[in-house]
Amino acid sequence: MRSIIAGLAGCGLLALATPAAATFSIAACDAQKSCGVAVATNNLAVGASVAYAQGGVGAVVTQFETNPHYGPKGLGLLARGQDPQHVVTTLLAEDGGFEGQDQDWRQVAVVAAEGQAFAFTGAQAAASTWAGHEALDGYSVQGNGLAGAQVLEAMKAAFTQASGPLPDRLLAALEAGEAAGGQITGRMSAALLVRTVEGGWSDVDLRVDAAAAPVAELRRLLNLRQANERLAAAERAARKGRLDAARSEIAAAVGLGGDWDRVWRRAARLRMSMGDRAGAVQALSAMHRLNPKWAAMERDDPLFAAVREDPALSRF
Repeated sequence: MRSIIAGLAGCGLLALATPAAATFSIAACDAQKSCGVAVATNNLAVGASVAYAQGGVGAVVTQFETNPHYGPKGLGLLARGQDPQHVVTTLLAEDGGFEGQDQDWRQVAVVAAEGQAFAFTGAQAAASTWAGHEALDGYSVQGNGLAGAQVLEAMKAAFTQASGPLPDRLLAALEAGEAAGGQITGRMSAALLVRTVEGGWSDVDLRVDAAAAPVAELRRLLNLRQANERLAAAERAARKGRLDAARSEIAAAVGLGGDWDRVWRRAARLRMSMGDRAGAVQALSAMHRLNPKWAAMERDDPLFAAVREDPALSRF
C-alpha cells in the first residue's frame, strides 16, 4: 500500500488543530525478519511510547497523539497472522478514546516481518504543518509537523541505498530525514529499536530521552554499541590465534568508540594478552586522557606489570 497525505496551510482544519507533537519515523523488517523502528521528536523520551517491534513478527509506530496500547496490541494481532492493513483498521476501530482523543489524532504504521506494510494519518495529524506517510515493501516512513515532503523522500532514499544490518539502515534514514529539515518545532529525543529473531544481546534498544541534537547523539550511541561488538569479535579472534583479525577489529572498535574509556581499557588488556606491549601502552595512555583515575588503577593491575615503568604510564 502506498499513500501520501499532506497538511495544507490555510485550510479550516489546520486553523482549528492544536497538534501537541512533531515526529518522524521509519519502521521496517529485513530479510532475516529482524524488525525495528527509528524515530525522532520534539517531545521527551520518544522511545518509551512510540516504537514497538518483535523479531519474526513485525514493527508498530504510534505517533502524533500516541496511543501506547497500539504497540503491544498491534504486535499481538500480527503474531496471530493478521495483515498490517487489518491490524491498523482494528487498532483504529478499537482506539478507546485514549486521552480523550480518537483516530483523527493518530498516525500509525505497521510492518509485518514478511514485508507487508500499511500506514494511516488521521485528520488532525494531517492538519499539522506537513504530515504524511508512505508504506512500501518492507518498510514505512511517516511524520507530522515536518519541513515538507522532502523529509520522507530523503528517508526513503537513504534506507533503500544504505548497506549493512537493519539498525544502520534505520538510523541512516532518520539522519537523512533530519538533514532534509526534519520537524519544524524543534528536537528533543530520538530512539532506535531493533528486535531480532535470536533476541537477547542481538537486539538493539537505544534511547536519547532529552538532548539538543538527539539524532546525532543516537548515532554516537550506536557507534559505541558497535565498538563493543567489534571488541568482542577481537577477543574471539585472539583466543583462536587469529591475531591479524584481532588487530583489525581493535582498530575498528577504537575508531567507533574512541571517546569511551571502557573501549580503550578493553583494547589495552587485549593488546597486552596478545604480547603487544606498545599497543597496550598506547591504549592505556588514551584511556588516561578520558579517565585518569581508572587508567591509573589499570596500570597497577598485575597484567601490566611489564610496562608499568614505561614513561608514558609512570607519569600517571
